[in-house]
Amino acid sequence: MMNKKIFQIAASLALVFIFGQLGFAQDEKETVLKSPGGESYGRQNRTIEINRSGNYRLADDVAVRNGDGIVITASNVNLNLNGYSVTTDNAGTGRGIFVSGARGVSVGNGKVSGFNSNVMIANSFNVNAESLQIIGGGLAPNNGPTEVGVQIVNSRAVFVSRNTISAVNLGIFVRGGNSAGNRIFENTIVGGNNPANNLLGICYNPAAGGGTIGPRGDNIYNNHIARFNYAIAISADSLHNIFNENTLASFTGGFREPSALTENGGTNISDGNLSTTLPAEVLQ
Repeated sequence: MMNKKIFQIAASLALVFIFGQLGFAQDEKETVLKSPGGESYGRQNRTIEINRSGNYRLADDVAVRNGDGIVITASNVNLNLNGYSVTTDNAGTGRGIFVSGARGVSVGNGKVSGFNSNVMIANSFNVNAESLQIIGGGLAPNNGPTEVGVQIVNSRAVFVSRNTISAVNLGIFVRGGNSAGNRIFENTIVGGNNPANNLLGICYNPAAGGGTIGPRGDNIYNNHIARFNYAIAISADSLHNIFNENTLASFTGGFREPSALTENGGTNISDGNLSTTLPAEVLQ
């Protein structure tokens, strides 16, 4: 009888161990992104498309000759850049990381540089972009921004936080009447060496073809914005957004449209922001 009980206990412990191990494997399961030819992507002209839910991790740098770097169209995706870079040879074109029509997406922990929109989130819901280094080339604008750090278009519940964005024409660009309830928190956004190329730190605007309505109900909090012509621009129909506790060190002014703020008859709230004016020096 004793031996039977010992056997039953041992069998139970073995099952617990096995299922515990299976559970651990499922929790840790992720897809490591590699090129078909080996461990490294190298220079390529093929967009990496993520069209299935899951956890993904880069195994090396992604460098495209032109076009988009990584496109995410599936919902429930976690993309860990794993400290690697997404870059392009054709500066000022394409999108580095493009989240399109997806929900429940997280991207972070790496570098993106050289694209027209380094990170773009369009027609999506519940997306996190955190802990990215976004590095522009200091290019001149061409009938609009040639380099944008993060662009959000007609998307909701987007959280953009703790990123460093440098040497782009426009740091964070939020667009469209279907954009609402986004949070832009604790980013460092700094223009490049030539002041003439540094347009805006953060901009709120309508989207192309979407009429005049801009984003609504966003919170823009505790960002540090420096070396842009204006730190923040708000279009007339971007309504009921809250800008609080940001530090704004610009060449011309903190807010390009002070009339959009509640103290001047607008609907957007400005509270606790600190602003100073910088000399427009060309840096070496």
